[in-house]
Amino acid sequence: MVELNYRPLSPLALSARAGKTPNTANVLLWELPKRRMLTLRLDPVAAPELVARAEEAMGGMKLPTKPNTMTAYTSDSYVLWMSPDEFMIDMPYEGPNGSDAAMMQALTSALAGEFALVADVSDQMAGIGLGGDLWREVWSKVCALDIHDSVFKPGDCAQTVAAKANIVFYGPDASADRVDHVRLYTRRSFSQYLFMRLEDAALEYGVSLKAL
Repeated sequence: MVELNYRPLSPLALSARAGKTPNTANVLLWELPKRRMLTLRLDPVAAPELVARAEEAMGGMKLPTKPNTMTAYTSDSYVLWMSPDEFMIDMPYEGPNGSDAAMMQALTSALAGEFALVADVSDQMAGIGLGGDLWREVWSKVCALDIHDSVFKPGDCAQTVAAKANIVFYGPDASADRVDHVRLYTRRSFSQYLFMRLEDAALEYGVSLKAL
């Protein structure tokens, strides 16, 4: 398996530009490292036995029991319930021989021959971090989805469209009192456009850029 070092946001020269942005900005925008992202499709209501098999294959990680929420685990790992029969497993990327790759193999074996699907979408996706005191104001410029504190709470996640790009997003600190930053994942081919759109939306508030 060939491991590609190319990062989709490299053409934006974030490393060079980061030092030219204010450290006390109201909006923070940064590039996220590559993650292991697995799509798991099964019906948790009609096939609870498959849920049990999947959770065993994941080493005890549990699927969320409420739609549009996530379960968080140590080592910065999460399981997101994205749609009635779709979950996303998001964890640190360790390469082709890591425990994250082994989980893909374990899930595939556990669900073989069943009405279920496991797919590695790591190379499809690119991640952007959005935070700061006024990140919600920036969000409101690119997406109509309500993320007020009373609606979008720690432990919630969603699939939606932001600036015409399909995204998955969540706040990684599920134990916090409120969501103070989010991770946005979109297709690699949309990532540069989405980053620039968010940066443009944040300019009036003061934006600080960070690179890997």
